[in-house]
Amino acid sequence: MRDFAGLVGFTLRELLPGDVHDFVEVGLPTCAFMHGRPDTPPDRLRRDFASFVRDYAFDGESEVYIVESPEHIIAAQLWLHRTRNRFNRLDELWIWDITVREEFQRRGIGRSLMEFARFRAESKNCAELWLLVSSKNSRAVRLYESVGMSAAGLLMALSLNNPSDFEKPFIALKSAVVRPLTGGDIHSLYELWTSAGLPFRPHGRDREDRLSTHFSQPMSGGWGAFNRDSLIAAALVSFDRRKGYIERLATRPEHRRTGLAKAVIAACKQTLTEAGALVISALIESDNVASRSLFECCGFVNEPSLCYYSCRENSDC
Repeated sequence: MRDFAGLVGFTLRELLPGDVHDFVEVGLPTCAFMHGRPDTPPDRLRRDFASFVRDYAFDGESEVYIVESPEHIIAAQLWLHRTRNRFNRLDELWIWDITVREEFQRRGIGRSLMEFARFRAESKNCAELWLLVSSKNSRAVRLYESVGMSAAGLLMALSLNNPSDFEKPFIALKSAVVRPLTGGDIHSLYELWTSAGLPFRPHGRDREDRLSTHFSQPMSGGWGAFNRDSLIAAALVSFDRRKGYIERLATRPEHRRTGLAKAVIAACKQTLTEAGALVISALIESDNVASRSLFECCGFVNEPSLCYYSCRENSDC
């Protein structure tokens, strides 16, 4: 058997029943944690994950591999599972787990496993190779991007039983993290508005000092979706102690139709609701069909009986 990833004495082989205990211990910080609950006791998480491995690792749709060191230690592991997409009828290969022990990282093992996963997907005539990764695991995201993978959508979660299950004020997505905007995000906000084609007035209402003050107020601010350090969607919020407003919603063109705008709107609505807003509204130009449809999908209702009037002493306001 050839050395794996060019490492002398390292080999890639299929999982055996006798490997399950060690496989579970290696996968606990990654695969088990991603699919478990944040408040699950470690012993229960280990027991549930072990049961899951025994039930599915050796079925006909799974392929599980381990990278063994010269000392016969599991240095890394890869769990592949083939499925059929019921909507488009295409075969997909999912990476259910890919883990490299910390002491064996930065040796090219992870990249080699990703290349092997792609080879297995092609061998099985699968149309796509998929995986789930935490948006906060920047090292893993960089690895997957380096082998040609890109975010194809968002996986969002809302705990209905215990809101504390998910870390606040962050909303974890598959390809972004939604958090409150701060004064340090203003220049990124300008770049976002420019990219999105949203007119703004940097010498008037959108002046840097005014936005900085806006973000520092307890009943105003904004939310942004970030991919790494890049701001890719955002909206401002304001509150007059009765009515809340969602303003200046923008998404970079290459990230539209991914659910990011809906996530930002949801965060704004939650903020305003918690502040005590009795009504949450958004002003949208009548010919902006895309934005109107978006807000309607988020539960907003058009009020055709209302007319918007304004009186401006300065065109930059």
